[in-house]
Amino acid sequence: MAHRKSSARLAKDARVAHFLSLAAKQSALSAAQASAPVLTWEAVAALEARIVGRIVLPSSPDYNAARQESNPAFQSYPGINVLCACENDVLECLAVARTYGVWVAVRCGGHSTAGYSVNSGMVVDLSDLQGVVLDPARERVHVLPGTDFDHFNGAMNHTGWHVPTGACGSVCVGGFVQGGGYGYTSRAFGIQSDLVDSFRVALANGTIVTASAQEHPDLYWALRGGTGGNFGVVLQVTYRMQRLDQVWAWAISWDAVHAAQVLTLMQAGYMKTGAPDALGYMMNLGFQNGVPVYMVQGMFCGSREDGLAAIAPLMAIPSAQLLVDKTGTYPDMNVWLEDHPYTLPDNLPDGIAETKASGYINTRLSPADWQRIIDYFKTSPNPWSLAYLEPYGGAINRYPVGDSAFVHRNVDADLVVDVFWRNPAERAQMEAWLDGFMQLVQPFLNGHVYQNYPDARLADFASAYWGPAYPQLQRVKAAYDPGNFFHFQQSIRLP
Repeated sequence: MAHRKSSARLAKDARVAHFLSLAAKQSALSAAQASAPVLTWEAVAALEARIVGRIVLPSSPDYNAARQESNPAFQSYPGINVLCACENDVLECLAVARTYGVWVAVRCGGHSTAGYSVNSGMVVDLSDLQGVVLDPARERVHVLPGTDFDHFNGAMNHTGWHVPTGACGSVCVGGFVQGGGYGYTSRAFGIQSDLVDSFRVALANGTIVTASAQEHPDLYWALRGGTGGNFGVVLQVTYRMQRLDQVWAWAISWDAVHAAQVLTLMQAGYMKTGAPDALGYMMNLGFQNGVPVYMVQGMFCGSREDGLAAIAPLMAIPSAQLLVDKTGTYPDMNVWLEDHPYTLPDNLPDGIAETKASGYINTRLSPADWQRIIDYFKTSPNPWSLAYLEPYGGAINRYPVGDSAFVHRNVDADLVVDVFWRNPAERAQMEAWLDGFMQLVQPFLNGHVYQNYPDARLADFASAYWGPAYPQLQRVKAAYDPGNFFHFQQSIRLP
């Protein structure tokens, strides 16, 4: 029979030939000239030939799109970006990086709030490793690391099965789960890493292991909160699914004069204690059409009637308006709440950059304390600033703190502030305002920071992200990555 190459194979052959043509023009360095192995065009061509995916270089037409993080504040220029299409592609990348001493960054969705998923060396891009396989008989779901939440939730929609995911649909599983993973249903079921049954992981030495409670339990412990890019490349996550047929989505707004009263009540009765586990939400301070707005939006894992009973004290506060009152599946309601009743921040310009800061609240604030925070927020130099509270409690707090590397259990809420800017002058202005905000709330913070919101400006990041778990994380690092192959500015240091 006739043998014809596919268009994909022909395109790959063309890329390999191009790299080899460049090799012929490259002057080779002598051993005396080179202090370390040099990644040559021949090596690039050989890697391209061995992988199913493809290599993107600075000379490639799609280089800027391939290298760009979701936040344009971060601009890194990797020497080689590899779009992996299967597990073996990852192993081939790691082998080349070991041979030539290339610095590796692992990227799934590119949402690192400190830009750590891109570097100046090699980016191992997992965004094409997407897939979701449900195993209802075992109550498990297997997910590839480049799967974003739109696809993860979509695959589980109308099945009656659920795993907590984040509100942003473009965030991918691989990075999110290794930092813990908070979402609307976390108070009911735990953070996402609490539901992990096992990981499939490629180590720096090129081996693939399964990390679970039974196999490599120390690595299993570390990957649930130890943050991506520290121990290996997660190739697959298997979760324990939960039953959740439908949720009630809700949102309430109040006039500005009642905002401090709302926040006081919510901290006292809707965070660590008081509210039913089934009630999850976020409290948002933002601007709508340039006017400050105060809104709570969330989900109740149960009936509308029970949900309304749970929020009755909030609805009793004067000026309360129920803006969203809708029942449906979790995936459908997660999408609905992104845009209803309105999007915050409002009318963000295209290509705008972001700076984020956060910290955990575990100190009771008075109404006057909340009012000072609200009054400061109103002074934002532009109308795109956003402050929000992610409440803890419920299943998050009940999970044994020592059973994973995610240590942020006994807290009221995570306070997060985002500012947006278009140019260096506006950046300086907005970050100065952000610093003032964090100074104002500092007396109420416990000194820890959610590791999925990394901040490059943190001096003692190890204590902030991992606290008492850090020495054990260092021991796991030494066991599985003794050469510190995986590293970045705020990675776990060898002991």
